[in-house]
Amino acid sequence: MRLLVPLLLLSASTAFAQGKTDFTLNDGQVHFRVPPSWTAVMEKNDGNPQAVAFQVPDEAAQGTEDSATVMVKTRQLKAAAAFPGFVQDEHARAESQGGYEKDATNKNASVHQYYVQRANTRYLVRDSYYLTGEIAVEVRCQRPLIDKTPASWNAQFDSACDAVAASLK
Repeated sequence: MRLLVPLLLLSASTAFAQGKTDFTLNDGQVHFRVPPSWTAVMEKNDGNPQAVAFQVPDEAAQGTEDSATVMVKTRQLKAAAAFPGFVQDEHARAESQGGYEKDATNKNASVHQYYVQRANTRYLVRDSYYLTGEIAVEVRCQRPLIDKTPASWNAQFDSACDAVAASLK
């Protein structure tokens, strides 16, 4: 019985996290939507920064240490004028990651798209930045480049990431 109660609680919290589609940060100043199949694996709703991280189901990654993830992170700025510095700092942080390589095929100037190496797997990362009042918002979408992942799944993941970013506006 002792083991059953924690398992039931874990199961219930995972089911709740997976079905939730509407999220807010910064006391409701930042609102966004995600697909119901995404599982919130971390939420930090206090302090500065705040963030919600999601794991996105990918059958090709099952049984591996790789996973597709999306993180929405906010930082309260002292003034809106600090936003370009925030974006510049985040770009520098991205460029310092192992195996960083800018994606030359990226046609969207508003998205910082690049590759990094995580253990033995190369990842495609897409960072988008927004300003809401004096709150900087970053949407980071990263997916492992696994040969057996269908191109349709990659396109669906990228489209869902774009939809999350669009829901911020």
